[in-house]
Amino acid sequence: MSLNVERLEASFSQLKNKETEFTTYFYANLLADFPEVQPLFAQTNLVKQSEKLFQSLVFVVDNLRNPEALTTALKGLGTRHVKYGVLPEH
Repeated sequence: MSLNVERLEASFSQLKNKETEFTTYFYANLLADFPEVQPLFAQTNLVKQSEKLFQSLVFVVDNLRNPEALTTALKGLGTRHVKYGVLPEH
């Protein structure tokens, strides 16, 4: 299965002006469906975290055609999340 970049870009463009709505829904569902990750957010400002999440998504979608930028950024993101206590099963 290959990535349909055009479809992903078009889909995400519909969310760009709904950042708060999207991130509120995302975290509500994440924490409801996977309560075991709640301790990871105990000391987290969810407003700021939501902004970071959305900025990361914008970066990823904006760089779907630039794998070098994605590789570097996503490796850094993964490294930081390991430091936060995120496990492979998360």
